[in-house]
Amino acid sequence: MTSILTPLKIFDASANVAAAREFVTILYRYQDLAWEMTRRDVRDRYKGQALGSLWAIGHPLLLMAVYVFAFAFLFRGRLSPEGEWSEYAVYVLAGLAPWIALQEALGRAPTAVLGNANLVKQIIFPSEILPLKVALGATPTLIVGLCVTVALAVATGVGIGVGLLLLPIVVASQTLALVGLVYVLAGIGVFLRDIKDIVSVLLSIGLFLHPILYAPGTAPAALEAAFYASPFSYLIWCYRDALLYGEITRPEAWILAPVLSTAIFVIGYRCFRMLRPMFGNAL
Repeated sequence: MTSILTPLKIFDASANVAAAREFVTILYRYQDLAWEMTRRDVRDRYKGQALGSLWAIGHPLLLMAVYVFAFAFLFRGRLSPEGEWSEYAVYVLAGLAPWIALQEALGRAPTAVLGNANLVKQIIFPSEILPLKVALGATPTLIVGLCVTVALAVATGVGIGVGLLLLPIVVASQTLALVGLVYVLAGIGVFLRDIKDIVSVLLSIGLFLHPILYAPGTAPAALEAAFYASPFSYLIWCYRDALLYGEITRPEAWILAPVLSTAIFVIGYRCFRMLRPMFGNAL
């Protein structure tokens, strides 16, 4: 009975509220440390390379350029038979920009704690900062992607509507979900070293299991139905409302995206807390 009840504790409402308060307290107490470690994480990731930190901008730019060229020009994707390539390109980028940021953070999440064993073993060091810096370290990638999407929409005449004012809500929702997922993977990564490779494969497949590259109505019916199973799909639909359509076309996405993201964050952080006392023996 105990083995069954233990996982259910993760869904205890009062414990989740307490965990959220604890996280806010830790973030407030160590905000300078979190900022400095995040800044160094972005800078040191490309240390020793000719372009240095410019790769934080160049890498997502190159990825987005490749996908847009492949699907808008080679495969001639369009939102409608009479549609322009620019409209389809903005449509793809609105989903691709947040996906690349998610891919970057989750790909590094399993080694967030494992790769900093020397810090975790120090009693006074707050290990909660390590996954947090990985999640926040993907923010420049997300910002670059969103800026490129907006710039392309304006430059090609696709236009930006008042829905752009809703963008901070989507970014905040994605950040919450990303932090929660990184906490889970960082905790599991200490004990299951294969998780890094598993996550890498799932992320590669995941690009094609979300409504990112498909024009509306072009994906198989079974795949269209599967989109609703992923919390990230709702974020993508919200991004498209804000960046392309300029209005709320999917009210359910705007309700579910913040709710699911908050749940992922709280549950993810609690999972990390449950595993944290065992880190010392595993590292």
